[in-house]
Amino acid sequence: MIDLTGKGWCVFGVRGSGKSWLVKSILDTTQDHLVYDPLDEYQGYRRYIPSDRQSSAELNTLIEDVIIKYKPRLFVVDEANKWVKPKPTPLIPGAADLNDFGRHWGTSVGWVARRMTQFNTDITELANHLFFFKLSGKNDWAYMENLHQGLGDAVRSLGPHEFMSLTNGSEMELHSPVDSPKHAS
Repeated sequence: MIDLTGKGWCVFGVRGSGKSWLVKSILDTTQDHLVYDPLDEYQGYRRYIPSDRQSSAELNTLIEDVIIKYKPRLFVVDEANKWVKPKPTPLIPGAADLNDFGRHWGTSVGWVARRMTQFNTDITELANHLFFFKLSGKNDWAYMENLHQGLGDAVRSLGPHEFMSLTNGSEMELHSPVDSPKHAS
């Protein structure tokens, strides 16, 4: 697997494509993790379930009061497009700090969303690693092709639960489906 230590990364893909299994496999790499779990999907992992799934303030408070203070090795935000909107909407301060300083703190920060076209480009374009499960929309294809020529076509042709990675904006690699994580349910 790719070393995500102190790195920023994003996972994109439609429902049922394999995003959660990949994230759970990544969470399995360290006990020092926390996942922001708005849909109660990460039983068995250290997680925070928000009381208000619509509140960007709640996510921001968690980031500022827990993540920045304690600096876990791994922090993941699932359904991140709910709080990390595309420009011109500014990033919430905690997300901006994680994007700018997470690597200096040794924290790997992962953002999980269905579509990169509904996500903030500052995070996507500064991420060390991008993981793409099957996406076939024309806007998604165009966005991926702008990131790296051939990426859109490669992602469109993925089989069930296969995914592509794009590392440092230039290294594209096909990955087989991940094995069952420790807490697969």
